[in-house]
Amino acid sequence: MFLTVKLLLGRRCSLKVSGQESVAMLKKLVSERLHVPEEQQHLLFRGQLLADDKRLSDYRIGPNASISVVVRPLEKPAPEDTRLPQPLWHHLGQVLAKHFGPQDTEAMLQLLRREHEECLQRISLGDLEQLARYLLTKEPLAQPTGEREPEVLSPNKEEEKEAVQ
Repeated sequence: MFLTVKLLLGRRCSLKVSGQESVAMLKKLVSERLHVPEEQQHLLFRGQLLADDKRLSDYRIGPNASISVVVRPLEKPAPEDTRLPQPLWHHLGQVLAKHFGPQDTEAMLQLLRREHEECLQRISLGDLEQLARYLLTKEPLAQPTGEREPEVLSPNKEEEKEAVQ
């Protein structure tokens, strides 16, 4: 069967493989064709991370399927004397504390965390690809799939709406 393997920024190739091939072997083929080291590859099928020790058939990957490759950077050992950065929520709490009391600050942080989590749940792989493309190439962003733009009414349309009511 043939699979399409694509990198986040659009490079792609077609590979002929068997359903009994292991994910590790697929990574080797991807490495040869797209020049991405195996240890830097995360292979995804329908949003699911593929484990090296599994076979393609274990994920029900069939002919003409599309596999996404997320390239993770090589990890550099952190210098021992560097401090870990404070999390975003800590900094946000400090800013909010300048303007609100302790209880209101905590309530705002909880609300923002909940809203943040809900937004993250709506992000698709396509949205992430588009964001990466924008950050790396400065192409304009399209509207995310999880949300739509609010309707802008012209003065005439507002009058029409009022007339209907």
